[in-house]
Amino acid sequence: MINVIRTLRQMLFLIFGLAALPALASEEDERPEWSFVTGQYQLIGRFPDSRRTYSGTARIERVGDQLLLSRNIAGKTSRIYGVVRRADPGEAYVLAFAWGSKEAMEMVCLIGGDLDNYARLTCHWGKRGNPHTQPGMEAYFAQEPWNPLTP
Repeated sequence: MINVIRTLRQMLFLIFGLAALPALASEEDERPEWSFVTGQYQLIGRFPDSRRTYSGTARIERVGDQLLLSRNIAGKTSRIYGVVRRADPGEAYVLAFAWGSKEAMEMVCLIGGDLDNYARLTCHWGKRGNPHTQPGMEAYFAQEPWNPLTP
């Protein structure tokens, strides 16, 4: 009888211990997207509710527990902060940026990879709550593969 109780106690300990492991791992592990998306980019975009397009350069870098996106479009530099988050429960991880004190703006970027395994980002952006008939769009292409190698 004592052996049965001891075995049951060990089984319960094992079951509860294994159930706690995923929770511990998720708190300690950082998503790889945080480091995958950092770097320099060429970008092309389209304004919300418009056919007007633009192009420029961008850089994404890690600043503490956020990502800093610095965009240079037509000589004007803007800096916005974002995070890697889950799009919806069960969905992909995305970059989510928010900015604007007068008018709240947001941009959500799907993270993909190009043929050289660099990050490729495709984004929708506009006013928070998406009141647009067509959101703005941006596509980011990693610049690293195109930089010449120094001998």
